[in-house]
Amino acid sequence: MMSLDAPLDTTGESAPLSDVPRERYEVFRHPQRLYLLEFLDDNGRQSLADLTTELLERAGADPSNGQRRHEVRIDLVHAHLPKLDAAGLVDWDLETGAELVVEPPATPAIFSTLLEADHDVEELVSEVVDPVRLRLLELVDDDQPRSLEELASTLAACESAAPADPERAKIVLHHSHLPALEGVDLLTYDRDSRQVAVADDSAR
Repeated sequence: MMSLDAPLDTTGESAPLSDVPRERYEVFRHPQRLYLLEFLDDNGRQSLADLTTELLERAGADPSNGQRRHEVRIDLVHAHLPKLDAAGLVDWDLETGAELVVEPPATPAIFSTLLEADHDVEELVSEVVDPVRLRLLELVDDDQPRSLEELASTLAACESAAPADPERAKIVLHHSHLPALEGVDLLTYDRDSRQVAVADDSAR
């Protein structure tokens, strides 16, 4: 059995996104796009006017402010919606608005967790947006802790961005992914018992 103290192998099969369309994860690296995906998942097709209003209200801005509406609409039309479209997640046009066309590679519940956490959202997103880390957040639920061994085995079998060997997956989780998610107060990792749990809300 490989020791958890073994160094990370960054040159072999654990290359982070070898079989994963990178744009499907890079597109999450802006909080506005997380808001959009969550909102479209909950509400179906929305007009550009409705999306503009939603983003302004989320930001605590006056949705009737003409200048702010223009700025947000420009961002939607020239940045956020085209990127989501290019990633194959959203279909949109100026006349009919936008709708989610496929299920994102992370569940809407994960979006809510990221957006509601008591951290700078951009910092949090940059730390968490990784296929293995997003999958970990889905695997560890509120009901009971999961063991490091169980998580490594599941990821090795089901997540193409994780090492295919469970022992190597354990090392990567132990040294990289779990400390990163613990550092932003989304998960807790007991290194003695090797148990992983959702962080208590008071820690966020």
